[in-house]
Amino acid sequence: MQRDLLNWSMSATMGGVTEIAVMAPIINGRVPGERLTYEEKLRRVIATITDRAEQGIPHQLQTIPSIHFGRMVIIRPEQYLTNSNVPGVDYHPTDAAQDHARGDTDNQPRIPRQMDEFDVSVVLSGGRDGSPPDDPPACNETNGASPPATFHSWLLTIVSFDGDLKVYFRDIADFLARDFDDVFVNCVDFPTTRDFGKFWQWIRRYQISVDLFLCTYPDLSVGRIKQLEDFKRSFDAFVSKVRAPTGSRVENMDELFDEFLRHTKQYASDFPTPGGTYRSKTGKGS
Repeated sequence: MQRDLLNWSMSATMGGVTEIAVMAPIINGRVPGERLTYEEKLRRVIATITDRAEQGIPHQLQTIPSIHFGRMVIIRPEQYLTNSNVPGVDYHPTDAAQDHARGDTDNQPRIPRQMDEFDVSVVLSGGRDGSPPDDPPACNETNGASPPATFHSWLLTIVSFDGDLKVYFRDIADFLARDFDDVFVNCVDFPTTRDFGKFWQWIRRYQISVDLFLCTYPDLSVGRIKQLEDFKRSFDAFVSKVRAPTGSRVENMDELFDEFLRHTKQYASDFPTPGGTYRSKTGKGS
């Protein structure tokens, strides 16, 4: 298929930093053999990553050192259906008297009740591939009501990183494969990272365009920022050694300065590498 027929969204780039936003539908219903829904399982996986990050424990995303910023948001149907008028959706009752007094009988805010999809079958929503069910539920012939409407929750993932978009996802497929799959296997039609071609097509299929992309340090890679942070920490420690609290100098300042140089000279070249990281003189990335 030609690229122009796919109508893909394009990532924005500022300096050496690139962004991507992916909004993918979460599978409805329960995970086979489990009591959790796909959405509940997804929340648990994300919560585990969050807890590790907050406690300073190494986590999966640290495997990719080029990430500046990352955020995951689960968007529920009650959120995107607010102020809608969709048949089959159970809305909270409105105050008809107040609406009539305002003359706003047609455009009153409508807030859906929370949708509990614990017992919703995957078949009803079309299953993992998102295709329509073969036999949709029949209407209630007694009262003429429509069958209950079903909607997907969506996972919105927003990331800013160093370097090229495709290089970034190849790094994910190479170094974060299983951990990445644990998150997105809860989304419709996710092919896993093992087949990069299908994985890449899935990402681009659900990529959405951003209307605003701001980057505070567009010309600094994550590696360079870490280097500067470490340099500032080392410099502060150096100053505290060469200046006494009274402001007087220490006698062995030359030796302390040489020690400072030995500590900081490991960050000397190659900013950044194609993946957005940097190399020290020893050849190891950081």
